[in-house]
Amino acid sequence: MLHKNIVFLAISMNKGGAERVISILLKHLDKIEGINVYLIMMEDGITYELPENIKPYILHSGKKSAVRKLFELPIIAYKIAKFSKVNSIDTIVSFLYRPNYINILTHFFGFRGKKIINIRSTTSRYLNEGLLGRINLFLVSTLFNKSDLIISNSNGVKNDLEDLMEVKTRHISIPNPIDIKQVNHLISQKGVKEIDEQLKYIISVGRLIPLKRHKDLILSFSNIYTKLPNVKLLFLGDGELMEELVEYAKSLGIKDIVVFLGNVDNPFYYLDKSELFVMTSEIEGFPNVLIEAMACGLPVISSDCKSGPSEILEDKFGLLFKVGDTEHLSKHILEVMRNKELRETLKFKSLERAKEYNIDKIIKIFEKEILL
Repeated sequence: MLHKNIVFLAISMNKGGAERVISILLKHLDKIEGINVYLIMMEDGITYELPENIKPYILHSGKKSAVRKLFELPIIAYKIAKFSKVNSIDTIVSFLYRPNYINILTHFFGFRGKKIINIRSTTSRYLNEGLLGRINLFLVSTLFNKSDLIISNSNGVKNDLEDLMEVKTRHISIPNPIDIKQVNHLISQKGVKEIDEQLKYIISVGRLIPLKRHKDLILSFSNIYTKLPNVKLLFLGDGELMEELVEYAKSLGIKDIVVFLGNVDNPFYYLDKSELFVMTSEIEGFPNVLIEAMACGLPVISSDCKSGPSEILEDKFGLLFKVGDTEHLSKHILEVMRNKELRETLKFKSLERAKEYNIDKIIKIFEKEILL
């Protein structure tokens, strides 16, 4: 009978794409006889549901500076290597860069099990992040080939790393899974924050930060809103740009038809009530929210950013536009919102495409790699 002890190493279990995937994997592996799963969190914070018998080991409860985080890498690696020895760990699976560094560093403290690292964003972003970015690039080039397996969440993320360095370790891409059954359940649940269901909504979901380029959508909408009666622009998510975006909509004279609901517990209720999903990001790893919108049967328009959207949409399951091209985005929005036949076609394509990322398919790929 198969018997393995596996550690998942994460920064925390607060809301995020990597954390969501970890929670899915924990629930799945926890059901397999002979598999013992442990979760080690570098920081406190849990918003995703965990299996009842998995009690996380939390290494630190407060905030740390970026410099301290770097200096503590070997210290944490030593602690995890010691934990792994005591608990006869066979495999450590880590997500995101800092946990990945620590995972590999456990080798220098005696851990001889399998080390699987997961990359969730393009590594080349560190080229533009000054000294801290250069340190991260040094750690990536020095350590990553010492892992046993690298998993990227899209071909774009995979190719990005391979453009930066010679990757000698086995390197594959596995997209993020989506639980369509759970999505359909959440769609039926009422949203806490009310919207006027008599109106039509163009929706965008994500943190309100510069990389998401929400101003592009607001500007595009301001150029065409008079041609779209009874249509509002709806943003879900919170972030540093909230006040600035509200003022920007006000400056364009569309404050009353741009709605900011902030963070909501159940975004799927609002996705289901909308007519069109738009993503304007400057960069993504693998945009979960794009697949989630498609699973709700929404037509989608996305920036053709690096990386993920073009792989998901393939220029046939949704519409793409060049990052920052607000004129092209306006045309796409008008095209979809004024053409019911096109909307219905895109809705069907969205639902079909989302099935390719359903948890039943993707989890089997992860399981095979983790339990090898």
